[in-house]
Amino acid sequence: MWILVIAILAALITAMIATRLSSSRKPGTDTKVEPPAADCCGAHEVCEKDGLMAHPPEKIIYFDDEELDVFRDKDPATYTPEEAEQFREVLITMHPQEVGVWLKSLMARRIKLPPDIREEALNILKKQRA
Repeated sequence: MWILVIAILAALITAMIATRLSSSRKPGTDTKVEPPAADCCGAHEVCEKDGLMAHPPEKIIYFDDEELDVFRDKDPATYTPEEAEQFREVLITMHPQEVGVWLKSLMARRIKLPPDIREEALNILKKQRA
């Protein structure tokens, strides 16, 4: 019985200390939120750009989309409808759970999605989270 009472008291003391430490931060010491980089894919909640770019190129995951490598460093605004359709074909053939990983893979390969395909991919991610 005494062990239970001591354990509960220890938990309460730990919670009280943690609460005081978190509330003792001075206002204005919060870190500023910076806008995303210009080359951001738009998938902020799943984006791990720093972690992705640290991986060597041989660790890139392909989704049977090696043909998209020809679009490396290409401006998304210059895609033709046929080129955009290549991205759409890959997107519609994958499981919704794979879309986030695919976006990361494209980012690591320096491939930017056409704007309309990017919106489709982000909508899939939003539905998956809901």
